[in-house]
Amino acid sequence: MISKNIKIAVALVILAFTGTSCEDFLESKPISQVGETDFFKTESDFNQALVGAYSAFSQVYSGNGYYSLLVDLRSDNTTELTAGGDGNDAKRNIDEFRETTDNEHLTAFWQTSYNLIARCNSILTKIDGSTVSENLKSQYIGEALTLRALGYFNLVRLYGGVPLVTEPVTDIDASYEVGRSSVQEVYAQIEADLVKAEGLLPVSYDESAVGRATKGVAQSLLGQVYLTQKKYAEAAAELKKVVTSGTYSLLPVYADLYKAGQQGNPEAIWQAQYKGAANGLGSNLPNHFAPTGSEGITITSGGAYGFNQPTDDIAAAYSKGDVRRNNIADGYQNGTAFVAAKYIRGYVERETGGGYADSGADWYVIRYADILLQYAEALNEANKGPNADAYAAINQVRTRAKLPNLSGLTYETFKTAVYNEERLESPFEGHRWFDLLRTDRALTVMNAKVSGGGKSTVGISTPIKSYQLLYPIPAIAVITSSPAIVQNEGY
Repeated sequence: MISKNIKIAVALVILAFTGTSCEDFLESKPISQVGETDFFKTESDFNQALVGAYSAFSQVYSGNGYYSLLVDLRSDNTTELTAGGDGNDAKRNIDEFRETTDNEHLTAFWQTSYNLIARCNSILTKIDGSTVSENLKSQYIGEALTLRALGYFNLVRLYGGVPLVTEPVTDIDASYEVGRSSVQEVYAQIEADLVKAEGLLPVSYDESAVGRATKGVAQSLLGQVYLTQKKYAEAAAELKKVVTSGTYSLLPVYADLYKAGQQGNPEAIWQAQYKGAANGLGSNLPNHFAPTGSEGITITSGGAYGFNQPTDDIAAAYSKGDVRRNNIADGYQNGTAFVAAKYIRGYVERETGGGYADSGADWYVIRYADILLQYAEALNEANKGPNADAYAAINQVRTRAKLPNLSGLTYETFKTAVYNEERLESPFEGHRWFDLLRTDRALTVMNAKVSGGGKSTVGISTPIKSYQLLYPIPAIAVITSSPAIVQNEGY
């Protein structure tokens, strides 16, 4: 939990590699804050700075960022209000679209994201004048650009236009005083960063650097950025590069995605990585996702909080025989009693660690199955109907799910099918709310699931309004910058 009074650190809190294995990448040791003038000199300095940026990246998805609360809890896929949930008002208000401008999780995500961006800006500003070799310089620039683009992509989708800071600032107040750029300006910067990064990043790394941004990461992210802006032809062209690269493939068994030891598997285009039993380098995902009261049963220790539990709505959405439904547990056995409290097996039943935030459970930021489905969506939109490549992409995903192939669909029926597949394939990986926003369905989908009696299985009891498709800008940013940052409408 981050207080709203905490400022984004400008001096880097940097992590250093301690060797050459994948574990070493995760076990990087913190060093004290270092003045930028004295620090950015050697290849080792920039490497350490990048690992510090990856540390901030990981915090977005597990830790202070609470990414899952802002995107999955917001959607119809998860709720904090089912049996076994034990959240607080800040979480419940996100779930119910009642958040205020001082909501601690909205503030934390804003600050964590700008912390990531600040670290990337420092690297990008200093590296051109350094003595780093040209090959490594290109790689490091590509990584920093990709990480910065991700930070802004999340921010612009959640808050709308935000301060577009691309140079180091001496104080967080200075970045607030930049004021808000338009949504179009933010997207233009994201695109520029990713186009440049794509030409700089390697296709892959050796085992010591699994988890760093690659060419496929930049291409995938750029394709998603185009798709979000309804630039369908550009999205299809960019995502095709990933699909035809031969670099990625689906794991044969869906459940294997969520087994232990899946870092860098062939389907993982990009993961936020964590390491259990490593003094603060683990994730808190099992603790947050395990039903309240199940500590010692579903997870060993560290608390079970039920912050993000599957809704009845998503549980009922799977057709008979779809193996992906098994990722949702309907409850757990407590002695002789069965406790009906749904939870997500993929986060709770693996790598739970020995305490709070001590799990090795990673977060899939981009998975190949998602790229296949988004490629199919982009092709259908660009061509106003599915072609052979669109069917091939969606049917790969369906085949693994043990579902029959699709064929003979119209533009509209294929669109419905691919939207449904996107929901069922990765319902708990932070995509559903963004999918609803991207496809202009958030209001109709969410409001259709509010019953006349004021009850719902998706966390809301009254219809939402269009202004609630964006979160409020955190109060601290508005107050500190006044009058540079104007609050979002409705808040």
